[in-house]
Parts: sequence; C-alpha cells; structure tokens
Amino acid sequence: MMKNFEYVRPTNLDDALAVLEEKENVFLLAGGTDLLVRMKYDLIKPSCIIDLKNISSLRTFEKRETWVFGALTSIRHIEISEALRDKMPFLCQAASSLGSVQIRNRGTLGGNLCNASPAADMATMLLAMDSKVKTVSRNGDKVVPLEDFFTGPNNTILNKGEILTEIIVPEDIERFEGLYLKFGPRKAMDIGIVNVALLLDVDSKTKICRSARIALGAVAPTPIRAKQAEALLSGKNLAPGLISEAAETASSETNPISDFRASADYRRELVKALIKKGITSVLNR
Repeated sequence: MMKNFEYVRPTNLDDALAVLEEKENVFLLAGGTDLLVRMKYDLIKPSCIIDLKNISSLRTFEKRETWVFGALTSIRHIEISEALRDKMPFLCQAASSLGSVQIRNRGTLGGNLCNASPAADMATMLLAMDSKVKTVSRNGDKVVPLEDFFTGPNNTILNKGEILTEIIVPEDIERFEGLYLKFGPRKAMDIGIVNVALLLDVDSKTKICRSARIALGAVAPTPIRAKQAEALLSGKNLAPGLISEAAETASSETNPISDFRASADYRRELVKALIKKGITSVLNR
C-alpha cells in the first residue's frame, strides 16, 4: 500500500530548490511516467514529492546562440514540432520511437535523462548531438557534457539539492544528416535491444565525411559514443569497405550484457548491422 507523502507544487525554481534542500527523501515529479510506476509497486517510498509542472520556464524550448530545451519539454512536443522537424528531424524521429502517444504526451526530456536507462531513446540521440545539460542548486549552476551526466544504470551525477533544468544542443547540429534506429521485438511501445543514433556531415559531391557522430544505447551501463568509429569515418570517403570497418569498430567499443531480451553477442552483431544500414540510408538520400 502506498504510504502518505507531502505534495508540493511550486511555481518557480527558487521555491522548488528551497523545499528540495530542506526536506529529506524528496523526489521530483515531471511527467511521472517512471516515478508513479515505481511508487505503485513500492520500489520507492517518498516522504515528499515536488511537482515541477507549474514552473513555466522548464516547459519551453527556443533557439538562442544554441538550442535550449527546458527539462519539462514533453517528448510529444519535440515529436510534432515543425521547427525541429526542419532543423533536426532525427531528434523528432527519436522522440516518435519512445513508448506510446500517451507516454510521449506525459513524458519529459529531462525525465528521460534523469531516469538514466542504458536504453533511453532521447538520451542516445542527444548524446550523438553533443548535448550538454544544465543543473541548478542553491549553491549555483553548472553545465556538463551529457556523456558525463550518466554514471551507471539509473544513476547520474545529480546530488541532493540539484535539479536538471536545461538541455543545450549546439547550433552546428543543423548541418548534419542523421537518423535513429531502434531494434526490438515490436515496432512500437518497446525498449530497444539496441539503439543507434547516427549523424553525418557529408560533402554531397565528394561523399567525404567531414564529421561523424555515433551514439549507442542498450549496449553498455550507460548510452555511449562510439568515438573510435567516428574517428575512422571522419575525413574519408564513405566507401562500403570503410562503412563495414566502422561498424566492426563500433561493435568492439560496446560492453553489452546478456539478459532475457538478447545475448551480448547478438547485441554486438546488431550494432554492426544497424550502423551499416544507417550510414547507407543517409548516403542514399
């Protein structure tokens, strides 16, 4: 049976931070798609819940010198945004692969990152996009690369008293072509056995790859960048042999587990196949 807890719904970040510092055993409520399930099954027993949904500054995104997304931006908002579909359609594609429409309506970008699942769809794509995250506390703000935010399955660098407030995406992401590939037993409403976010900046005439970014999900304790494979592709003509070599290299950079969903060896083979498929698909556009 769910135990009683205190419920606080601040309208600004300062009030939220004050409660977060003052109370013990506090959990933050964004979309609730993970938190409420964990509460229902007694996996967590909060003494206090801070509902962030009334803090309007966390629910918007805009282009400044960079693209800045409030942590409470809904996954659905990203999926259907015409502005984002024009500038970074691969982010919209990743959003559309997450759960059901109902989950995407409720789920938030910050929540997907803070949940820190190794198979998180948005985390994998945002990692390929060289994103950073901003956290705030009563002691000040800090901005860190997204790849440094995750410390392990369902764990992040967030300390007591800190809130993730923004996800920052560099403007140069707009020059990339890319896609998001997710392999699982179902086409929708499933966790990927392997997820691949692939971004390429390719000269359309020479087919020389100026820059490559590859992020992988569900193949390590956290989403990871395949940096050796990226380096192999950058500055070269994307010939079939090089694509195969990059796929092999990316696979070797993983550290997957074997579980009821797939073996580690199967995941490594999937990485190879999906990267070959992804690069070829981008080049054929």
